[in-house]
Amino acid sequence: MSEGANPDATDESIPEGLTAEDLRLGKKASRSIDIACVVAFAACVAIAAFVFLNVPWDTRMPYSGRFGRNGIIAPIALFPTLVVLFGFWRSGKKPDAHHMRKGSRVGSYVLGTAIIAACVYFQSIFAGSILEAADYGR
Repeated sequence: MSEGANPDATDESIPEGLTAEDLRLGKKASRSIDIACVVAFAACVAIAAFVFLNVPWDTRMPYSGRFGRNGIIAPIALFPTLVVLFGFWRSGKKPDAHHMRKGSRVGSYVLGTAIIAACVYFQSIFAGSILEAADYGR
């Protein structure tokens, strides 16, 4: 074993500086964030489907900024959240995504959960705005 190598390593599959416990807990953290991403993605797709089924395609979001006055086509505004959630889920599928020490795991749980919750929250805000622009429920 070379100097600076992981003394807890029993085989070559454990990266230097990590223990088997770090890898086990990292896999658990990565899996739980992946599950949260899938659940959030499904919720956002359900929200988007509801909006697509109840809002005409020509509905535009109100916008009076300096780049035009016609606004964005409303249902298209629901796609960015789905793209962010899909990208976040894919980042957890990397072969070394579970290589985390304690700080990384805590950050993964805290920041990962916050990002996922923010995506669902903003998806619902966008959906509410689109439904309001389409006069849904009136």
